[in-house]
Amino acid sequence: MADILVVEDEDVLARSIVSFLERRGFSAGFAVDAQSAMAMFRRETPRLVILDVRLGRDNGLDLLVTLRAQNPEVQVVVMTGHGDVNIAVEAMKRGARDFLMKPAPLAMIASMAADLILQDVARPADPTGLDRIVGRSSAAIDLRSTLRKLATAAEGRMAPGVLVTGPRGSGKMLAAKALHELAQGSRGAATILNCAAPNETLTAVIDAAEGTLILRHVDQLGEEDQARLLRRMDADPSLWVIATTSRNLGALERRGEFRADLLYRIQLGWVDVPALAEHSSDILPLAEEFARATALRYGRSRPRFNGEARVKLLQHDWPGNVTELENCVERAVIQSGETLIEASDIRIIDTREVEAAAVPNLSKLEETALVKALRVTGGNVSRAAEMLGISRDTLRYRMEKFGINRR
Repeated sequence: MADILVVEDEDVLARSIVSFLERRGFSAGFAVDAQSAMAMFRRETPRLVILDVRLGRDNGLDLLVTLRAQNPEVQVVVMTGHGDVNIAVEAMKRGARDFLMKPAPLAMIASMAADLILQDVARPADPTGLDRIVGRSSAAIDLRSTLRKLATAAEGRMAPGVLVTGPRGSGKMLAAKALHELAQGSRGAATILNCAAPNETLTAVIDAAEGTLILRHVDQLGEEDQARLLRRMDADPSLWVIATTSRNLGALERRGEFRADLLYRIQLGWVDVPALAEHSSDILPLAEEFARATALRYGRSRPRFNGEARVKLLQHDWPGNVTELENCVERAVIQSGETLIEASDIRIIDTREVEAAAVPNLSKLEETALVKALRVTGGNVSRAAEMLGISRDTLRYRMEKFGINRR
């Protein structure tokens, strides 16, 4: 019996996927069209089907419905071309468990297969190290690889400072903790310091720090504490500093708000954690993990998301990143009270009014650009028009429209 059936009309790609899966311990087979896929499905009764939605003359979505009718317990992952998000959403509505965007790295396919086939194997209640980094996207794979390399570099007497950057809510502290835990055998215990804390707290913690010092919001360190941290690092070369920020420290340094010598010390290692929208294929595995952890914390059975709930999760853009997703899933688990989470349980906090208020007025932006160009060029209309990428006549018209003088 094959664990996995790959349905892909490109013979070479199908063989490559099967070979890669088999090298990782799975039993797998492939079919190149709907007819052979159904024959193999009945014969092998696989637990997971990886299905390309475009099968030449056959329709993968129709085959998905047929497979699910034959065996409602089978898990189906659809593969779609890049940008075919609507097709992926339609597949979820028809019962697909997840989706992959082609071309998908073989390692991502294998990771997804492991997640789905081994999903009932208990994960640790409190994951550590790389187990903290959930996801099978290229971004998640690259993040784990970067953390491994930096942990190896930290095994010597002197560990390179590491700066973890990324937008708010993207999981920077998760990455920082995972990095420390990977190298914990050689770096000792970690002290976590929020740099927004009162000055006396910062002073005491920095002066006493040993082993590993993890700094949250390092951009909020004042001038005196930046100097104090540098002195502490000079006095104890074995102190490993891992700092996180959602701001551009290079820009702060250019404005004189962050010391260049400290920036160069803590950014020898650099981890960039992307926004969730940049690795949307991780939304569902992250949601599954948050649901599992929440259920465990509240002593409930592990819940599942139905198709409509998964679609709703995929259709939101998650401006609050992983933190917003975690909050949403935790709320759904608590309020559903059941082992099945439905779309109505996915209640997303609406921030549209706040976002709309933050959008600048287009007319004001145009006026500001005109005034600035004229000021920079000393009122030279020809040069200002060239700078703005418009004709002189267009510039004159817009100057009259806004009542702008040349000087």
